[in-house]
Amino acid sequence: MSTYRQYQQARDTAWRALLRVEEKRLPVDVEKLAGAVGMEVLPYPDEGENPRLWHLANQVPGVCVSLRVRGKWHIFVRDAAMDGPHRRFAVAHELGHLLLGHESSALAPGVRRFLSDENEGDLIDDPQDLQDYAADIFAVRLLAPACLLHELRVDSPPAIAALCGLPPRAAALRAERMELLNSRDAFYVNPLERKVRDAFGPYVVSVLLPAPQAQAKSYSLLLPAQQASPAQNREEKKEKAPRGWSGRRRALLGKAVGALALAGALLLFFLLGRQG
Repeated sequence: MSTYRQYQQARDTAWRALLRVEEKRLPVDVEKLAGAVGMEVLPYPDEGENPRLWHLANQVPGVCVSLRVRGKWHIFVRDAAMDGPHRRFAVAHELGHLLLGHESSALAPGVRRFLSDENEGDLIDDPQDLQDYAADIFAVRLLAPACLLHELRVDSPPAIAALCGLPPRAAALRAERMELLNSRDAFYVNPLERKVRDAFGPYVVSVLLPAPQAQAKSYSLLLPAQQASPAQNREEKKEKAPRGWSGRRRALLGKAVGALALAGALLLFFLLGRQG
């Protein structure tokens, strides 16, 4: 698979994952999402409590590793080694390996690991493996969706990091990409991206508008106007109709008055003619 195809697959998978997020807001609750797809996030194994699992986890480099034990995937995180943004990115990276269907290898009987480089909780500077490249692409687009950054007008590294909970290198790369996308106005070509925008619409409104206004307005105000349905048009006509006589009755009455006036004029003309 080509690099660009890997990119497309990772981007589209991130959009689909965003549609599965329970709380449609930023920062994305990536650990809750991981649990929803069957990938439990746990503290790093304790040597005293589970020496075998501790030994296996330490065979995989990095501060965050994924192991499939007895048919279920677990993400083990060294809590003391990472702050919030690095932890979020590390978990999103491992989740990307799972959702993208990346290869794994046996580490011990009943235990498997992904074939990937060290996960340090930020973008890999120069990924040698396409699977790690794709997992990073997935993580960035899951945690910082371009369509939401565009709608919220957030495009600088510090602002992206603060809004999305991204570590420094990932936030800087996202800002570079946003500059390119904004210059091209390259948004909403893909129907999946439009679905993400619509799904997160109420959140966008709540950020852009003060709280009282946000409660009274819907995301449709930010979208192109839609034509009213026939039922809506009928209701609007009813609301605009004058009270008392209906429009049709008013028209008939006007015609009757006009006909009587014409008959009276003809009768007067006839009488004056006979007198003459």
